Order: sequence, then structure tokens, then C-alpha cells
Amino acid sequence: MTRQPRICYAGTYERGYPRNRLAIDALRQAGMRVEEAHVPVFERWRDKSRVAPLALPGLALRLALAWLRLVPEVALRLLRCDALLIGYIGQADMLALAPVAKAMGRPVIFNPLVTLTDTLVEDRAVLSTRSLAARAIARIDRASLRLADQVLVDTRQNAAYVIDAFGVASSRVYVLPVGADERVFYAGAAERDSSTLDVLFYGKFIPLHGADTIVEAAALLEGRGVEARFELVGTGQTHARARELAASLGVASLTWTDWLPEAELGERLRRADVALGVFGAGAKAGRVIPNKVYQSLACRVATITRDSDAARDLLLDGDSALLVPPGDPAALADAIERLADPELRARVAQRGHAVYRERASADALACRIGQIASQWRLRA
Repeated sequence: MTRQPRICYAGTYERGYPRNRLAIDALRQAGMRVEEAHVPVFERWRDKSRVAPLALPGLALRLALAWLRLVPEVALRLLRCDALLIGYIGQADMLALAPVAKAMGRPVIFNPLVTLTDTLVEDRAVLSTRSLAARAIARIDRASLRLADQVLVDTRQNAAYVIDAFGVASSRVYVLPVGADERVFYAGAAERDSSTLDVLFYGKFIPLHGADTIVEAAALLEGRGVEARFELVGTGQTHARARELAASLGVASLTWTDWLPEAELGERLRRADVALGVFGAGAKAGRVIPNKVYQSLACRVATITRDSDAARDLLLDGDSALLVPPGDPAALADAIERLADPELRARVAQRGHAVYRERASADALACRIGQIASQWRLRA
């Protein structure tokens, strides 16, 4: 009888974050047993860009206390587990926990999704590129990535980024798409209750989302007399600026909703005619396919997002999605207006869903993680 491999998924990771939850689900569906060694630290912050500098000592203390619990627990679990997998957000966890696995002869897999440098310095610009803090974060990124026997990233472009920016050997970097939680995000019957086009965006309003581009596109559509209503769900770093822009432009077609629980997001998506992805002009926006795009594809909703090499690896413009240049409100307005055609909208939604089923569904992720895990040094 073949022994079922055991994976210890460990750290202070956000347990509810899709990248962690879906990776664990994929491992289990691929036939592995997953044991979680988890101490919550980051769950309390919905918008991490708003963490005040004065809160950082408290965060450091919570991390240190978490590691005091995790180090012995991970060591005990690794007596029966075959590998250690550190989840998102896990750069600091790698420094504390990876040496335990190394000392016990277990492979270490790191599932960071993004680097701290890419998020805090290059995209959100929370830290100056020349600051001591930015340099320290870059060193943490480099050290954590180099400790890993394997690094899991979401796109080919992010693979190239960690290889080029942090000197990680290409042989240790593997692509695992993000996917969507199909218990929440699944296709349903279209329920149109109005002739007005229902356009939905949701997110944490980080720079790569390009919220200003959405607001300006809505203003352009109003000027053209296109019947469309927009709901923008979420709050975050650029939220106030986007609302100020909407007020200055006098946009009347926007509804602002602070947040919806994830279970309600699936229901809301299925009622939408058009789902919006990301439109930022930054480098990070060009390397990612965000959660919201996979989720809208899973719900069989016509999707518009930024044109990029990463997007084109999954989607075909005009077929499975509409892809628009970054930071281009006129192009986004044109794409939304095109999807007022119900036949085109239905075709794009159906083709996008078919691509999702083939490339990023739960079955596809389980198959991919199984292929990746075949490279791990698991005990027979």
C-alpha cells in the first residue's frame, strides 16, 4: 500500500487568504495529508498599508511569540511529516522555521505569492526605494527565497521576477496559478433585472488595481449616454482618492460599498454583467492575474482586465476576456460599452469560464501541485 505523503503547512499565514486556502485544498485533493501549524498574526488587518509605524513593535512582538509556539510544534510535526510548506505572508516565518526543517532533513517549500519588496516598495510605495527599511526588506526577501528548496509563484512573469531580482535558481521556482474557491465562486444562472449594464469591481484599493481608471471610465460612459451602473466594493490605500476624483468629475453612476463577506461576493458576482480586474500601470500589475479575475471567470461573468503578458498566458483578448492597456480610461470605457452587447457578453463569459475550468479549477490546481510535489524529496 502506497504511503500517503504528509505536508506540514506552517507559519503566521492568513488562513482565510485564497492563496493559502486553495493551496491546502489542492494538496489534499492531490492525495496528500496536510497538517497545519498555525498561529494567527495578520488576520486582524484587512488593509495592511494602513499599519501605523507605532504598531510595528507590537507586530514584531506578536511574531516573536508566535515563533516560540511554532518552532517546537513544527519540529514535532516534522517527525512524521515529509516536507515543510510556509504560506503567505511568510518571509519572516521562513527565517524562523525553515532552519528547523533543514536540520531535520526535510524539504522546504515557500508559497509567498508576492515579495515584500514588490508590495511595499515597488507597488504601494509605502517605503522609499532608498530607505534603510526598504533595503532590510529586500534582504529578508532574498534570504527567505534562498532558504527554500522550492518557491511557488502564480505566473511565469513572477517567476522571472524572483529569479532576476533575488538570484533564485530557476530550477527551484514553480508556477501554481491562484484559482478560486469553488465553494463560493461558481457559475450560476444569469439573473438580469434591468437593461442597465451592471459593472462590479471589488478589492483593497491598492495601486495596482487602478481605481482612478475605473472612475474616469465611468465618467466617459456617462458622457456617451451608455446605461451602466458601477458598484465598487472595498476600502484601502487609494479609496479616498478615487472617491474624491469621482466627486470632482460629478460621476453619478458609482455606488460605493465598504466591504462584503466573501460568501456574499460570490452571490454578487453572479448577478453582475461585467467584472473588472486590475488596470494599474505598475510593473507588479503586469506580472499578476489577481484573485478577482479567477473568481469572475469561475462565476462565468464577462471579465475586463489589464492587458499584459501574464494575462495573455491565460486569456485571449476578445474571446475569454477583454484586455485593455493599463491606465487607459478610454480603452476601459470602450470595452465596457462593447459588453453592452448581450451576445458578445455571453460568449466572453462562457469562453472565460471554459479557460478557468481547464487551467485554474480545483482539479487543475490539484493536478499541477501533484506534478510539483513529485520533485520533493518525500519519504517512500
